[in-house]
Amino acid sequence: MEDRIIAKLSIQLSANRATIDRHEQTIQEVETTLNDMETRLTTLEPTCSALTKENEALRRKTDDLENRSRRNNIRITGLPEKVEGSQPTSFIEVFLKETFGATAEAFPTPVFDRVHRIATPRKRQDDPPRPFIARMHHFQTKECILKLAREAGSLSFRGSEVHIYPDYSAEVSKKRAAYFTVKSQLRNAGFTYRMFFPAKLQVTDKHGQKLTFPSPREVSTFLASNLPGTSLTPTA
Repeated sequence: MEDRIIAKLSIQLSANRATIDRHEQTIQEVETTLNDMETRLTTLEPTCSALTKENEALRRKTDDLENRSRRNNIRITGLPEKVEGSQPTSFIEVFLKETFGATAEAFPTPVFDRVHRIATPRKRQDDPPRPFIARMHHFQTKECILKLAREAGSLSFRGSEVHIYPDYSAEVSKKRAAYFTVKSQLRNAGFTYRMFFPAKLQVTDKHGQKLTFPSPREVSTFLASNLPGTSLTPTA
């Protein structure tokens, strides 16, 4: 009786030993795999870091090249759809003369390389009209138009409020748009300001001193310190 029990226990122990041996082998294989993966990760980390930096540098360079390609462009918003008919270039010439009136004589008749509305389709009839992009042949003409637009302040054309801006890449436009709220606060407080490329805001304080801010948060902090009761503007 005892011999049979001992025999069964021996068989069970042998089976358990075999199972343990298999588990030990599996654990060793897992450890070997993990060590190999750790070695590979250690090798890949600096490569990944270098590629990330290279990608960021290429992104900045691409954005810079895009903005350089747009440096002769102006963006005109607010002009009703189809008002240009089938001759957008001729229409924009008329628009500039009518908008600036006598001041339009401050620069020669613009030479356009091309004029078109942006290609984004309007989904609904009541969507805002698509902006015009006008590429000037001469950079100086573009600068003169922007100067006249700044000096005029508000512009209108045949009953429509219009705006003339420089034309920037989506990345730069996004950064500049982030200043929308603080610029409104500055105007309401009587401060004057000017945007500089790519997205810096120069504010003239009440003493005539010019201060340059690299982000909306710094402008918000400036407002909070100069105008009690002004809350900090949240930034993403």
